[in-house]
Amino acid sequence: MAILIIAGLDTGGGAGLKADIETVSALGDHPLPVLTAVTYQNPSEVRGYHTLPPEVVREQIRAVKESFEIKAVKIGMLGSGEVVEVVVEETADFVRVFDPIIASSTGTKLIDDVGALKTLVPGSIVTPNVPEAEALTGLEIRSVEDMKESARVLVEDLGADAVVVKGGHLNLTDVLYWNGKFYEFPGERVDGFAHGTGCAFSSALATFLAKGVELPKAVGMAKRFVENSIRFSKAEAKAVNPLWELERDAHRWRAREELERAVQELVKLGEKLNPHVPEVGTNFALATPLGEVFAVKGRIVRYGKAVKPVGPVELNASDHLRRALLKMREFYPELKAVLNLRYSEELVKKAKELGLVVSFYDRREEPEEVKRAERGTMEWGIETAVKRAGRRPDLIYHLGDWGKEPMVLVFGREAREVVERVKAILSPSPR
Repeated sequence: MAILIIAGLDTGGGAGLKADIETVSALGDHPLPVLTAVTYQNPSEVRGYHTLPPEVVREQIRAVKESFEIKAVKIGMLGSGEVVEVVVEETADFVRVFDPIIASSTGTKLIDDVGALKTLVPGSIVTPNVPEAEALTGLEIRSVEDMKESARVLVEDLGADAVVVKGGHLNLTDVLYWNGKFYEFPGERVDGFAHGTGCAFSSALATFLAKGVELPKAVGMAKRFVENSIRFSKAEAKAVNPLWELERDAHRWRAREELERAVQELVKLGEKLNPHVPEVGTNFALATPLGEVFAVKGRIVRYGKAVKPVGPVELNASDHLRRALLKMREFYPELKAVLNLRYSEELVKKAKELGLVVSFYDRREEPEEVKRAERGTMEWGIETAVKRAGRRPDLIYHLGDWGKEPMVLVFGREAREVVERVKAILSPSPR
């Protein structure tokens, strides 16, 4: 199916047409991008924009209308009142999702005639954020009830088919008003970059509607899609990542394959590794570029004189190593893998002889507030060891505490590097 996208270009690669194209493509449909304006921006600021002549926008729309069966239209940044007029005329017969772009998140105005945007409201499904809803209705919005009132005004007074007022600026709850009924969609606070959320939401909504999903369900699906786009957002663009699901699945497949091969190599160490497996077992964890962590379910245990993985490689199979690795990656994101061994002076000495950077933390120095916090020890320990080393550690150890077994953590940029380091550490020193 084809989705017509009418929007501006974000040169920072975070929002606008890029986010729209990625969203529609990720959801399995064909995007038809029509350019309305070029912004001059980066992740920090919008320096200005240039709007295309109205006839150029018109001819772009007509070219694709004549060749594709368009199932829905998403409308974003338009730049000028003249372009608004063209879009009103050329999209009147389509299911139309209108994201009324008025200004950037930094406050730069992105339309020369805010009043002209109201001419696109009749017959559209409108998706304003709180400031945009205030600008279109003249109402002050401070609560969910205010959001509902603004949605009602846009439908009953200005003629929208439906309105979704997005609550990201207020309380994370979105409000839909459709067919005389209100629907609320509570959200959750998600860590990540939010630039481009409005574009991704409206494009996802248009795509789900084109697939025949009823509006309330489509809104919920679009909201979940955007939350994951934030969760798996990219630091380079400081923006949402609409391709999150495709990238996540590809990264998961590669990580599982990489860790399975590394575990097989580790098992071959057999009798060499056996004495160094802790009472709690050894585990081996590998992070994907999107921050998910695979490990061995049930750990790797002693098996006679050999070692054996109890279960398969799975996502989130080790909370202990997952937290250690993710904390380390806050300082050194190039590190992807970690394995734990039983502590011994010989292992630490051999690591130093090999030129590995060794650091440690002392659980007896752990602050009381960290001890009282649920699952805070590992994060505190890794941060303490990193700061103590003053550079990237290859190995971190601690001497245990009451009821806690002394442990060594071996880190690497990939799973194979960890295996090679373990092999080197376990090999006898030349006499």
